[in-house]
Amino acid sequence: MKKIKVLLVDDHKIVRQGVRAYLQTLADITVVAEADSGTEAVISAEKNRPHVILMDLEMPGELDGIAATRQIRKNHPEMQVIVVTSHHQDEYIFPAVRAGAISYLLKDIEPDELAAAIRKAAQGEAILDSRVASRIVQELQGIRKNEVNPFTQLSEREFDVLRLIAAGKSNAEIAESLVLGESTVKTHIGNILKKLHLDDRTQAAVYAWQQGIVRRTKN
Repeated sequence: MKKIKVLLVDDHKIVRQGVRAYLQTLADITVVAEADSGTEAVISAEKNRPHVILMDLEMPGELDGIAATRQIRKNHPEMQVIVVTSHHQDEYIFPAVRAGAISYLLKDIEPDELAAAIRKAAQGEAILDSRVASRIVQELQGIRKNEVNPFTQLSEREFDVLRLIAAGKSNAEIAESLVLGESTVKTHIGNILKKLHLDDRTQAAVYAWQQGIVRRTKN
């Protein structure tokens, strides 16, 4: 029987040890490596070629779980990423799904449910925590249509621009960072202001911090 190869990504060693100890009891799943940061996850995925990656979201370093998921899925679309986190707010759910995560689970999941999710992911099937699924369904059904949800309204590139605005970058600096023309940056900013019903970039920066689009990362 071909085993499902799993990469564990979490900055807490005790979490990785607990998950590994359980998964090692299963005949059809094997843990091939562990990583404690997004950067290490990208490197380890390249080296160990797992079928499924269990990905935490908040980790130290340049790449958080969302950025690492995006990079891994870009490099290896055949690898499936399952987010396993304690966060179920929009600011985490929608970017993670957009980055390519096939499943989104919370850390209070039962061990056998985690194993089932891994098996499903290996077959290209998704599983969502009920609280997460509820938010996605509400968004799709437009239940909160009177509220602007930046996590579904903005494109990935617009998110990048908004984060840099919140970081205090000028149009020229944003253009250089994203390898864009300044005119393109201005167009993105105009679209952001229009979609979020904001008047200027100062309001956009404040909005980004208030909505959690920009998060303080661990040192």
